[in-house]
Amino acid sequence: MTDQYDQVAATFADVEAVISFVRENLEWPSFKELLGDLRGLRVLDVGCGEGSFTRRIQQLGAAHVVGTDLSPGMIALARQAEARNPQGITYEVQDLKTMPPQGEFDVVTAIHVLHYADTRETMQTMAKTMHANLKPGGRLVVLSANANSSEESETAAGFRTYRPANPQEGDKFKVAVLTTPPTEIEVHHWPTETIVDVLETAGFTNVTWAPVKPAATVAPADRTRAERCAKSPTSLTITATKP
Repeated sequence: MTDQYDQVAATFADVEAVISFVRENLEWPSFKELLGDLRGLRVLDVGCGEGSFTRRIQQLGAAHVVGTDLSPGMIALARQAEARNPQGITYEVQDLKTMPPQGEFDVVTAIHVLHYADTRETMQTMAKTMHANLKPGGRLVVLSANANSSEESETAAGFRTYRPANPQEGDKFKVAVLTTPPTEIEVHHWPTETIVDVLETAGFTNVTWAPVKPAATVAPADRTRAERCAKSPTSLTITATKP
C-alpha cells in the first residue's frame, strides 16, 4: 500500500479535483457532525494521507493534532501544507499495524483506512492500536468504504469499483478514481457488520454506523448529483467509545 499511495501523491492534485465533490458535499459534513466540539481536545488522525481532514480537524479548535500515515509521499505533502500555512499539526510516518502508542487522545479519527486491511487479523490489530491511543471515555470517529455502494452513486462521486462477483471478507479489488487516465487503488472488501464486530472485539462500545448524506448547504445546482451520490453511497461513518 505504501508504493501505491506514494504514486498517488505524485498526481494528487488530479485526484483531489475528482473527489472534492463527494468530500465537500457528503463526507466532510457527515464526519464533522459526528466530531462535535473539539475545542481543547487532543486528536490523533491515523491514515491522514496529505492531511486534508487533519487540517480541518485542527480548524475546529482541537488543542493538539497528530497525523500519521504509512506513505512517506503523503506525509511529505502534509508537511508541505503545514509549512505553507502553519497550524501546529505534527505529521509522522507510521504504519497503523505496527505503530507504538502516540499518547492518550480524546479522539482518534480514521478516514478511509480500514478497507486496506488484507485480513480480519490485520484489521483487528489496527483497531487495537486505535483503542490503545485513546484515553478512557475517548471517541473513535471513522469514515469507511461502503461495501454495498451502487454503481450510480460511485459514478456520481467520481469512482468505479471492480469488486469480484459475490465478494468474500477480505477479497482484494480495485477502485478507480476517474481522473484522466484513471487512478487505481487496491483495497479489500469488508462488510460493515464485520467492521463493527472487529471494533467491539478490540474493546470499543457504543459502535454505531450510518451512510454519509448530503449537507443541507449543498448548492441547488449540485443537489441532483449529491442525491445520486447518496442513494447507496461510497462511504459511511462509524463511531465508537473506549470505556
